[in-house]
Amino acid sequence: MDYYSLKMRASQQVGEGELKHEQHISGAERIVNRDSVEAVCTAMVRRAMTHSKGDPDFINVKIEKIHESDIQILKALPVTRVDVETWQEGLEKAFGLVSNAVAECDGSREDLIKKFAQKLPELLRETFPMRGAMLYDIATCERLEPDHERGVRATYMDALHSSEVDSCKNHFNEAIVLATKVANAPGMVAEFCVSDDPNYVTGYVASKELGYVRIMKMKEMGDENGGRIFLFDSRRASAEECIEYLQKKKILVDVGA
Repeated sequence: MDYYSLKMRASQQVGEGELKHEQHISGAERIVNRDSVEAVCTAMVRRAMTHSKGDPDFINVKIEKIHESDIQILKALPVTRVDVETWQEGLEKAFGLVSNAVAECDGSREDLIKKFAQKLPELLRETFPMRGAMLYDIATCERLEPDHERGVRATYMDALHSSEVDSCKNHFNEAIVLATKVANAPGMVAEFCVSDDPNYVTGYVASKELGYVRIMKMKEMGDENGGRIFLFDSRRASAEECIEYLQKKKILVDVGA
């Protein structure tokens, strides 16, 4: 059976003169069978037109046929929920999980691990204006995205047997699919994510070893800032190999019941 990859991106122009720039409003992607293409595309456009971040000036929908033989099926990462009283506590827990994941890969360099832990808040802030994720090499302490403004996007993924056509965003389902794909990328150590949706304060840390750790508060309600960091180890794989997988490998994730 053939499938179709559907991708939607919506943006608006903000600012004036030299300060005028494109601001991301909404994005979504699915992998569906032929019969679902029209309904899902309609839902994607509705989602873009009703987003809390405003009315888009530009909506792009891309439809691409893909073959079943090109799709890999992955089991979803196991989920752990962490409740916190404040977003500051949530960020602190997330930073600690990421630092521990890095330490397990590089425990012999305690001084560098300590510096990395101190640098994490700064790295997160650097992702706020980016359209994609930061790819950070823990072996060299360097950013590896070919374009630092665009970042790296994980694409071509969906939940296995998903028939949902609702235009409303399901943050958790979309996140577990993305996190599972990213965790299986060559050289990937961990992923750190805070949503840029002002009405959604939950974030996560994920890896093959940690699973998907859902932290219920990681920013203040109404805060439009958010970002994503892929922690990568260039001693395990090349950046080109990792990016190729993230951006081109077709993945369906078995999320179970």
